Amino acid sequence: MTAARRLQGAPVRLEDLRVGGLLAEGGEGKVYQLPLQPHLVYKSYRRPLDPAIVEELVSWPRRALDTQRRATVAAAAAWPESAVLNTEGLVAGLLVPRAPKRYALRHRDGATRLATLSYLTTDPAHRAVAYGLQLPSPAGPERFGLVYALARLLEAFDAGDPRVGHGDLSTKNVLWSLQRGPEVFVIDCDNAERFDRSGRPLGDPGRRRAMTPNWDDPAVTRGSNPTVESDRYSLALIFLRVVGAANFPMQARQRSGEPISVDFPLPPELLSDALLGPGAPLWALCERGLSLSAPGERPPASAWVAALEAVLDAIGSAQVMRNVWAAQGGGRPSPAVIRPLSEESDVAIRPVPAEARPQPKVTRPVTAPFRARALLNPQTMATVRLASGGFGPPAPAPAWGVQTGGAPAPPAAPLMPEVRAAARRTARAWLGLHRRALRALLFAQSQSRGRTLALCAAIDVSLAIATMFMLAMLTSPFIGY
Repeated sequence: MTAARRLQGAPVRLEDLRVGGLLAEGGEGKVYQLPLQPHLVYKSYRRPLDPAIVEELVSWPRRALDTQRRATVAAAAAWPESAVLNTEGLVAGLLVPRAPKRYALRHRDGATRLATLSYLTTDPAHRAVAYGLQLPSPAGPERFGLVYALARLLEAFDAGDPRVGHGDLSTKNVLWSLQRGPEVFVIDCDNAERFDRSGRPLGDPGRRRAMTPNWDDPAVTRGSNPTVESDRYSLALIFLRVVGAANFPMQARQRSGEPISVDFPLPPELLSDALLGPGAPLWALCERGLSLSAPGERPPASAWVAALEAVLDAIGSAQVMRNVWAAQGGGRPSPAVIRPLSEESDVAIRPVPAEARPQPKVTRPVTAPFRARALLNPQTMATVRLASGGFGPPAPAPAWGVQTGGAPAPPAAPLMPEVRAAARRTARAWLGLHRRALRALLFAQSQSRGRTLALCAAIDVSLAIATMFMLAMLTSPFIGY
């Protein structure tokens, strides 16, 4: 029986796997493709893992969850499937589900990138100009649906016995898709920690679990591991940043003891709704979830599930909720009750009417150091200036998450007179060279003809290489993130 047929939790020997190319490398190990199991990756660790802890982690969904929540974890998380043993019988790594292709975005230039939260935590107009992507409008139902999908996964994590905390729900570890409706796919679950019902961690006490800066829980002291309440902080922060399409920096201010007050812009029509207006339970959930004064009282994910279901229903987007259920193997309305808070939080969130967001302004500075690049492609000299706050007009209905057309390119600014003159001289010299080559081809002797054509070809190849190199330098800032 091949390794492809033995991936139901049983350990797999490394020599039975066909390991492909390197996909990624981190502090703990490397991630490789598996050509014979393209739905999986092999995560190789620098140090052998504890077999007992690995077995507990791999078997956790089967042992700790009911059928419905197990389906949610299988659909929305890259939960480890099997241990990989080396020739000495030690655990050298894990087989982990690979993110499906729908959790990727194609940029205007054809490059494909994982759809991380970074695309959703800034003005969609910025991403449209930079990458040619059409993303859902701020405070749109698709954004509420993505947070709802994540809350259902975290509810499943919290319902197990033992329960599980991911600990690093950041821009790099939460992927999203809207192709079939709102979906999330949480990666790096092999670093998750198991907790008993009192919140005591059950894993290796000596293992340090990293948290991503700007996404970490300020209640966790430096050098300590995230707690069972850290995912609750992350869920509240992701709600702010994904639904609001903005960064909302706060961790440094919280660590300094500064009270946090956030004005959360909403379209005016949503502010009139009882579930989204001032004093609505959703804002109290978010305030308590971000609180440092009483981390143990942060609301569980089940409270978020109930609140977001009520919001989606109130704004006429119950179909978004049903799409999440379908993507996660089924579902039904949550029975959770949103309990009122007993005391005021150290974080205040106030919904306010959103103002129109200015459209990105594009300028093309063509100063002396940049003249050569401007000659090649002045469009690539664009500098995007974005103003913050408010909402723009609703985006056209795209194929969410895969649209690549983007905003139309604005007209090029006129070049400086000396740049235009240099361009004309370069063009005349190039045309003159090719005219001479054509005359040599038609009328010159074979020896002279060969030298002229060789010279022309060499110059053309050199120009092509130089042009490609300069274009790569110009476009490289726009194709990363």
